[in-house]
Amino acid sequence: MPATRTNGILTYYEETGTGEPLVLLHNDALSLDVWRRLLPRLAADRRIIAYDRRGHGGSETPAADAAYTVEVLADDLRGLLDALRLGEVDLFGCSGGAITALAFALAYPERVRRMILAEPPMLGLQQEHPIDTAGLCGETIARIMRMQGLAAGLDYWFHCVLPPIRAKALLRSRYRSLLLSRTPWIIEGVVRSAEAFNPTVRLATVRQPVLLVVGQKTHRHFSSVVDVLAAHLPTARRLVLPGAEHSTLLEPSDTLLSAVQAFLGAEDRPA
Repeated sequence: MPATRTNGILTYYEETGTGEPLVLLHNDALSLDVWRRLLPRLAADRRIIAYDRRGHGGSETPAADAAYTVEVLADDLRGLLDALRLGEVDLFGCSGGAITALAFALAYPERVRRMILAEPPMLGLQQEHPIDTAGLCGETIARIMRMQGLAAGLDYWFHCVLPPIRAKALLRSRYRSLLLSRTPWIIEGVVRSAEAFNPTVRLATVRQPVLLVVGQKTHRHFSSVVDVLAAHLPTARRLVLPGAEHSTLLEPSDTLLSAVQAFLGAEDRPA
């Protein structure tokens, strides 16, 4: 079980393939397992590093009173790259993992070559933009978990941002035991950290090429965030996945894989 101590916690990671390094950052409340079906294709010509973010999967869960912010998550990634002796890398983040990827690029721009950001739930953008938050609120999810338990909090969260049939299915899916193994302060932490993250004034400084991935049928929250990022990131381009919504973004498809491979293989560099 490969693991290394990064930024005060034990971080679980997996590596496969050879070539230029591509780091995969998974969705909130899940683990690196979300990448399993994409890994064989992504690793065909890349060195893939997938890891579990703090409080997720095989990585250590910090204490309830430990800071849980995008800056802490970015420093976790820096620690992992340092441990693996990696300098510049490409990043592919999905949902909450995309928030960490962007936060890392803002903190350590010299270490990022390209970024793929798939529907980051960047609630903090509502401070300056008409973001549809879908009613999702850190204080509300914390109160629900205190009064009704973790499953009720997750149910509230998923029903805010997923189609009803998908929200119900997620807690009955193969991810059920993984989701219910999370501690309440991690769930609260990821929502509150997303609420606190408003990088609007810094987006213009991002010079790396960025591919923004959004599902054709996704919830308005995610598409409204992608609209803001597309307008403010100087080198961003958008990929719309036909028929996809937030919970199906990482389903292997020729549209996704061909676009990712073309984007990562392009020769344009940061200005």
